[in-house]
Amino acid sequence: MIPNTFSLAFEALDDELKGPAEMVFSESDEDRLVAVVSLQHLCDEDSVPFLIHALSDTSDDVVFTAVTSLWEIASQEAVIPLIDCLRDSKAERIRQEALNALKELVNQDHLMKLLDYLDESDIKLQASILVLLRKIHDVQALPSVAIFLESDHEVLRKESVMTLRYLNQLTHFPPALKLASDSSVNVRKETMLTLAHLDQPDVIDILESSLLNDDSWEVRRNAAQALERKSNPSTSTSLAVAIQDKHWQVRKFALRALQPHVLDEFSPTIISLLCDEYSDVRKEAALALGGIDSEQAKAALSQSLNDTDIEVRIASEKSLARLQA
Repeated sequence: MIPNTFSLAFEALDDELKGPAEMVFSESDEDRLVAVVSLQHLCDEDSVPFLIHALSDTSDDVVFTAVTSLWEIASQEAVIPLIDCLRDSKAERIRQEALNALKELVNQDHLMKLLDYLDESDIKLQASILVLLRKIHDVQALPSVAIFLESDHEVLRKESVMTLRYLNQLTHFPPALKLASDSSVNVRKETMLTLAHLDQPDVIDILESSLLNDDSWEVRRNAAQALERKSNPSTSTSLAVAIQDKHWQVRKFALRALQPHVLDEFSPTIISLLCDEYSDVRKEAALALGGIDSEQAKAALSQSLNDTDIEVRIASEKSLARLQA
């Protein structure tokens, strides 16, 4: 039985859509699931009102399939109903599917509505809205996003500091700096990458300190990646220390950041890394030596032409060619 509120939309349907559309209102969970699966296969925009209705179904399978169907149809009518699927009351798989759909569907026109949702007290909803704001890039969202930098909830601090680096024209924002010493590793990791997009003077010092002192190798690695983006010659001394880090990924990315600013005095340490256990580190060391015009560097690179890893051999050839040019 079709509810009166859907009668006009139902009458406008093609005959092949009417059967599954009517089944959306069945009392049987199985029938409703068959209905939304059928509508998914037909992928017709006229079925959108019925799929939106299915988002409030009591069956998670029905809701999940309805979300997927609306994603495939890509109707703007579905944006607000899909946002309601991001709430904590929904199953995790439904929230994730809805978030993935909304990443493709939201646009600038939805900015103010998204900001309204941030006022609600649903943590999972707020976290997802912060993710969606990255799609829009509008710096108008900054005041609403900034509030969450001081949240008691780790996930909200993490998502908000991530969102900052997606906002257009944001180059200075002091409140973000203190998250470099946040109690959460995950927050500090994302803060490193966000600081790479900020131009204020304290950023370089903070990144260097995190690179050398943070307890988490992931934070140290991200700090090295941020310093590579910054490409500031003043960081070379810190990077030269970090290429000796106990974790190979830190050594790798510190070497990459150091390459444009490598100095002759770093040669012994870099040469030693041609024997590193990890081929990624050996490759970056070989590339870094391409900036040191010395007989020791050339000799070390000549030896690494016999490395067991082809990428290390290619990097060594490239650096030797650079030095002999």
